[in-house]
Amino acid sequence: MPSIGEILLIGHTHHDVGYTNSPRIIDDQHKRVVGEVLRLCAGHPGPGPARFRWTFEVARPVLRFLAEAGDAEVDELRRLATDGVVSVTGGYLNMTQLPSDAEFGAAYDAIGTLREAGLPVRTQQHGDVNGIAWGTVDAMRRAGMSRLVMALNPDHGRAPFEQPTGFWWEGPSGDRIFVWLSTHYGFGEEWGIVDGDVVTAERNIAEFVKRLEAREDYPYDVAVVHAGNDNRWPTARFLDVVRHWNAVPGNPPMRTATIDEALDLLVPQAERAGVPVVRGEWSDWWSHGHGSTAREVAVYREARSFARAAQTSLGLALLRGDGDLALAHVLGYRRGPALLRDEREAVADLARVDEDLLLFAEHTWGSWETYSKPHSTFSHSHWNAKAAFAYQAYDRARDLAIEGMFRLAASGSEAASGRGVASGSEAVSGSEVASGSEAAVPASGVLVVNPTERERIEPVEVELDGARRGRLVARVPAFGVALLATPEPPRRRPGREVTMGTYRAVVDPARGGVVSLVDLRGGRELVDRAMSYGLGAVIMETVPAYSDHPMVVRSPKDFHPDYPGPDFDRLTATGDDEPEITETVDLATITWRVAAPGLPAATATLTLHRDVDAVDLDVHVVKPSVLAPESIFVAFPFDVPDPTFLLETAGAVYAAETEQLPDTSKDWYSIQHAIGVTNDRHGILWGSFDAPLVQVGGLHTGKWARRLAVAGGQVNSWLMNNLHFTNFQASQDGTRRYRYRFAAAGSAVTREQVRVYGRNLLEPLQARQYAGPVTVDGGGTGLRVEPADRLLAEVRPVGGGVVRVRLRNVGAEPVAATVSWDGPGVTGGDQVTVDGHGVADVLLRRVVR
Repeated sequence: MPSIGEILLIGHTHHDVGYTNSPRIIDDQHKRVVGEVLRLCAGHPGPGPARFRWTFEVARPVLRFLAEAGDAEVDELRRLATDGVVSVTGGYLNMTQLPSDAEFGAAYDAIGTLREAGLPVRTQQHGDVNGIAWGTVDAMRRAGMSRLVMALNPDHGRAPFEQPTGFWWEGPSGDRIFVWLSTHYGFGEEWGIVDGDVVTAERNIAEFVKRLEAREDYPYDVAVVHAGNDNRWPTARFLDVVRHWNAVPGNPPMRTATIDEALDLLVPQAERAGVPVVRGEWSDWWSHGHGSTAREVAVYREARSFARAAQTSLGLALLRGDGDLALAHVLGYRRGPALLRDEREAVADLARVDEDLLLFAEHTWGSWETYSKPHSTFSHSHWNAKAAFAYQAYDRARDLAIEGMFRLAASGSEAASGRGVASGSEAVSGSEVASGSEAAVPASGVLVVNPTERERIEPVEVELDGARRGRLVARVPAFGVALLATPEPPRRRPGREVTMGTYRAVVDPARGGVVSLVDLRGGRELVDRAMSYGLGAVIMETVPAYSDHPMVVRSPKDFHPDYPGPDFDRLTATGDDEPEITETVDLATITWRVAAPGLPAATATLTLHRDVDAVDLDVHVVKPSVLAPESIFVAFPFDVPDPTFLLETAGAVYAAETEQLPDTSKDWYSIQHAIGVTNDRHGILWGSFDAPLVQVGGLHTGKWARRLAVAGGQVNSWLMNNLHFTNFQASQDGTRRYRYRFAAAGSAVTREQVRVYGRNLLEPLQARQYAGPVTVDGGGTGLRVEPADRLLAEVRPVGGGVVRVRLRNVGAEPVAATVSWDGPGVTGGDQVTVDGHGVADVLLRRVVR
């Protein structure tokens, strides 16, 4: 292997939104970093090896700087970036695997602002996190980036290759990016570099160079060294390391560089060396942290569902024109809107929701002392600030969605000559209130909005009179509205067996859940009856009191691949009360209660539907706070022999084990919403509304497996855990309902089915009790996307009377797509070809006459 001919020192700060201080403080301070970098560049000019150079690890501080800086400061930043003195990278923040492809899309859309300011953006740099969604590859390429730096933190996980190295990562579409799997960014501080400790830095860098030169798999003559760490304020101290190093005879030359300059040298060497090409998900070992705050993660996921519904309904209402909507007189969340946003305000508020969603899904969860001082005021204040991002997004997105529903229901009654919104909608039970009218019809009932491009027939839940919740089934056309009759209270009776539609279920509380679930269409049993617990069972994992595992007796940091284990005790919550069955014309439920010493009390409800192939399970958990290591699961032991697990990640679906980067997490996965459990004969489509973590094929906590061991078709929803040592919360309590939906598949489940199933859980039909005008006729709201069965569509107002329709191709083959508008007052629409796994935008504009 070549000897190291040059050492490149990369000055940057690792961007945590918090950790070392409250997110309320840190986020604003990072914006000020940009101005300080400009000052340091001016104070340390010149072409020499110790010139001050800097890389902005993420884009958010630069975006915030551009929003407020004067022309002279922007000109100076542009000059430095053009001259290669600073690099601006394209990742919005260091993201987890929580964001959907729509949130990543919003983040990458922001790169346009950087480029409009004249700042070149070619690279994404990612630090700390152990993985990133497979769909990121294609999203980066669409955003004009082809290089990814992963300064991976190996605590609680493993890197796919030895650090540092380079490889090509191929996305679902076949496009590739170059990945530089860098050392942990924190070496910049550990090695004394950022503090200018020249002696310590020289020793550590010399040892690093020696290790690189000894490796047979390192074909590069360049060593890249980070000069940064968590939230370091920029200084020029690391320049002393360059001067000292270069003064020592025999050392290979060292100079400062940006990450772009480093990659400009590394990529050609990788191309000549034929480095590996890998394909699949970079599943994140650190994603188990999502289970440290189950309630807030669920709030975040609700918020993004409201956000998607809001942007669609507001966009459609804008195109149709406002109708005669009576406003409420109380600023209350149970009522309709008392105030209406103008277009500019709606666009701005949708952007604020995007911002809060991205800030919550960023990788910094808590302070550095969450485990050493879990009860400190700082730890609580920090978590309050982090959680606020989810709650702010929820509050604003929910308010926008309600306003959008009401505006869409009444839209077009004047501006579009009575063209209807409800457009052929109906309840499956035939309980529609109004249809066929050419004008706004005052009516009341349950308003249901379909925010997607295809007709939907599915269950909805609605709050009624502020006192009870009702369930019903709605059929709503693409981008349509239905007004349904208010459901009557159900009949109640005790019992353990219930049949409705295509399923028969039997519950045994003594085994924690559903012990038989038969698909009556072919007599297939869906529950693995060999398991000791039933479907929907709540399972608790704890560490035995006698355990001498290092994570127990030494440090929680030793929950780590180097120390497999510990062995866990597992208990199933059981009960002996008789379940309760409720029934209506359209659906039936069966509810059971379980508890056990040391386990959270839980109530589970299974819902079967007459005319919809969907089984819903709600699990209501009452969780006390516990500091000892623990996990809580909801079990789905499906009877699917020899299963493959198809998991939905942002922008892709992948097969667990066979479509993953080497040594990435197989003990657990963070999914978007859906999983296909399948063999070549049949399967299950399964989804989680609220909880992203799963263990598939069994329970694997602490195995740190290099291969996925599959004992059956089990999907275990990993609701909660506290198996961490920093950043995440040391304990959690709270009461919350967690929602699941699944259906039997009579043939092999496809990736496209998983993608659509997950999107439908992300964007469920929106239902709300309503009294007011409704415009109806025999069509849709006006928007058509074709072919609807091969595309996913996101509708959003973007300002200036323009509504963007973003099309996502869920398959591998190109799709000739058409976006059109039926009715007057709208221009635009187009025919476009959407490449396999690709994205295309089409614009529509409201014309004011």
